[in-house]
Amino acid sequence: MKQGLDLTLRQELRINAQLLQTMETLSLSADELREKIKKEAETNPTLIVHEKAASYDRFAKEYTRRADRPESLGDSDGDDEHSNWIEGMIGEKESLQQHLLGELGCMDLDENVRRTAETLITALDRNGFFPAEPESLVKPSEAEYVPEAVNVIQRMEPEGVGARDWRESLMLQAEARGMKGDELRIFRGVVYDELDSIRLGRIESSAKALRTDTGEIEALFAFLKTLTPFPGRKYGSEYDEYIVPELSIRKEDGVLRMRMNRDALPSVEIDQAYRDLAEEYKASRTEDGKKAEKFIKEKLGAAQNLLNQLEMRATTLERTGAVLMEKQKDFFLKGPLYLKGLTMQEVAAEVGVHEATISRIAAAKYIDTDFGIYPIRALFSSTVSSDDGSGYSRNAVKEMIRGIIAGNTSGKPLSDQKISDILAERGIKAARRTVSKYRHELDIDSSFSRTK
Repeated sequence: MKQGLDLTLRQELRINAQLLQTMETLSLSADELREKIKKEAETNPTLIVHEKAASYDRFAKEYTRRADRPESLGDSDGDDEHSNWIEGMIGEKESLQQHLLGELGCMDLDENVRRTAETLITALDRNGFFPAEPESLVKPSEAEYVPEAVNVIQRMEPEGVGARDWRESLMLQAEARGMKGDELRIFRGVVYDELDSIRLGRIESSAKALRTDTGEIEALFAFLKTLTPFPGRKYGSEYDEYIVPELSIRKEDGVLRMRMNRDALPSVEIDQAYRDLAEEYKASRTEDGKKAEKFIKEKLGAAQNLLNQLEMRATTLERTGAVLMEKQKDFFLKGPLYLKGLTMQEVAAEVGVHEATISRIAAAKYIDTDFGIYPIRALFSSTVSSDDGSGYSRNAVKEMIRGIIAGNTSGKPLSDQKISDILAERGIKAARRTVSKYRHELDIDSSFSRTK
């Protein structure tokens, strides 16, 4: 029997490790990137890191991060005036380690497992995550107890602690809330593979990729936004964590000026002495000399990769900021009410990158304006049509609705239909159901739409 050849043509996209690292670096906040640089420097002697201790001084007096706010997972359309102004100093309170060790003390455990769990708990970072593989954080004599100890920690409150990263934390939280089977499989696909696509509104393609329907994807994404990606941050820490915006766009002498906050991150360079040393070992004929040359070259290569990633991140952020300054000019000059509808796809086309790159560069980063410090994501919003064809962003329409309700002097609640009619008089097309949705996102109940 003859066997035939089956010829097929297919496309494959393969992403190498260096590109993955670059994509990760784009997504990191200033705090997370600072930590990444610190860890790289600890294992790479060719890196010289110059810390900038004064980087917080300008902003620490006024703005602080609300520690339990999962800003990186929700869409940018739901923030109100309270989330636009970052406020509220973190007071002294129980630390995550204190809380977990207290929980551990109430459990009936094997003494070896308890001791190993204590070691692992003290190693957790401020997010509630392991900074490295758990086995590397304990003594060799405790290694055999690590799997059970990790399982114990991951069953503790708050849900999601004891993970390696935020994705695993979300999966732990989903399982803790009873998700299992096929639903858990699809949710894993949402978290690990399709999150960027869903954020960009590509629900149908994500549903197809995960072999489910759009309703399931929307429901799982809505569920995801009830979780917190960083469960440890609800507890106290040894320091107050301040937001340090990496961009500033302010009006100066009637003209908008954009500046990059170069002090938000430490400066990094390669130690020239190691380049010279590599050249010296290059001529060596001994085995030790060749090994030394290989080691130094590997470290120099890793250092250069990090510098390239930092440069690409800074360049992309600056170019994105320049486009936002142009596209959202009225917002920067006049305030939140003048925020226009703007998609990441539009900005990506101007910057000359893929929209997923804009999504990453906008994640967990902030911009300083004359009207407060805003998440960069807040400057992206879908458009609500208007009679003059200009269009308003959803956030701007929400601010209008807030103003209409606050200015109500009739003594009676304003119905959603009445608010819709008032908006129509202003040339803005917003159906009653849309008004109801926006009012709920603003956390304003219809019963409060009256003068007190």
